[in-house]
Amino acid sequence: MKPNNSDKSSSLNLRLPSKKAAKSVAKKTAPSKKILYSIVHAIPGRIRFRIPLLAKDPEYANQLKLVIESDTKVTNVRANPKAASIVINYQVGGISDNQMREHLIGLIQTAQNVVLPKEVTTKSIIGTIFDAVINLIDSTRKINQARNVIVYRRVRTDVWERILSTSRSIIKRLKSATMFILPNKRWRLRGNGEVKSQPLQLQPVREVKAV
Repeated sequence: MKPNNSDKSSSLNLRLPSKKAAKSVAKKTAPSKKILYSIVHAIPGRIRFRIPLLAKDPEYANQLKLVIESDTKVTNVRANPKAASIVINYQVGGISDNQMREHLIGLIQTAQNVVLPKEVTTKSIIGTIFDAVINLIDSTRKINQARNVIVYRRVRTDVWERILSTSRSIIKRLKSATMFILPNKRWRLRGNGEVKSQPLQLQPVREVKAV
């Protein structure tokens, strides 16, 4: 017996994945985009790259600068996103200039996959602590008010309410004064909570043709 048209369409629908599934698979298997670059100038211990993406993508510029600065062989990094260039100074010796150049080219290509660490400030940490204390006082006040309603059948201002209300006002004023005095010092935290970044290890990379 020959299958009718309805049987053919049903079997075809079973074989074809949904559009959402196809997009999901394509997204998972899509490789990282190739970063275009050119070497403008290079001498032992110093190299300058021109990378057009630096001028177009601030996030990539931060990623690349952070990755290169974390390298133990690198002594100084100067990035100029407007000019789409980055100058890297590194220690001479240990490895050849060609190996270091290949290593830096590898970092240019892989920096887009680096997750930037979170940045915190002194003010944000202290502010969070003050806010937590204020929220604790507010929660205690609500509990005390609920107890007064149950016991006295009405909302009344007792000794605890006065103490908690006064404490809240003092802490809010102290917070404002502290936030005004504190310097806005910044730290970068990695995913595991460490403040100090770990140096990157040199790894062999495939040669990438310059553009």
